[in-house]
Amino acid sequence: MPTRRQQLLDRSLGYLLDHGIADLSLRPLAARIGTSARLLIYHFGSREGLLTAVMDEVRARLQASFTAMSQRTVTRKTSPLEAFWRWATAAEQIACIRLLFEVQVLALQRPAVFGPYLERTSDTWIAAIQPALPAPIRNPETATLCAAVMDGLLLEFLATGDRRRTTRALKAFRTLLQHKAGLA
Repeated sequence: MPTRRQQLLDRSLGYLLDHGIADLSLRPLAARIGTSARLLIYHFGSREGLLTAVMDEVRARLQASFTAMSQRTVTRKTSPLEAFWRWATAAEQIACIRLLFEVQVLALQRPAVFGPYLERTSDTWIAAIQPALPAPIRNPETATLCAAVMDGLLLEFLATGDRRRTTRALKAFRTLLQHKAGLA
């Protein structure tokens, strides 16, 4: 059975996936999830502590979902980039992806609060990408480039909804990577 803290975390996450973080205030959040602001502070220390816990949960859920997907769907016919793209742009991931971007923007404004979260997230994704790269380009720099390109394409997809164009751009990037690796 989940602890009270985990229940509050799950409810808070559900609320933030629907409403975002920008205008978050603990009292309205607490009222919407059936608790009090005092109880949220007791369990999470502060608004920022709650947000850190929620975003750690988002990251953990996304990475678990990605790991499960990659074990099921990556075949010789599907590149890891294309499998990731299909997974990341699926309806069930979009709210989490949108929330990640919102936190990235907040981190630019308040790096002391959100910067450490982004560092952990970036490091974790780069560590997941690097082993999937072909040997000639398997390095942190290329993994960083892949993560940055995916971030940009996902942001473009979220902003425009143009799946066709962003998917073609991803395929063009894959071709460049293959050429760089000597596989094209």
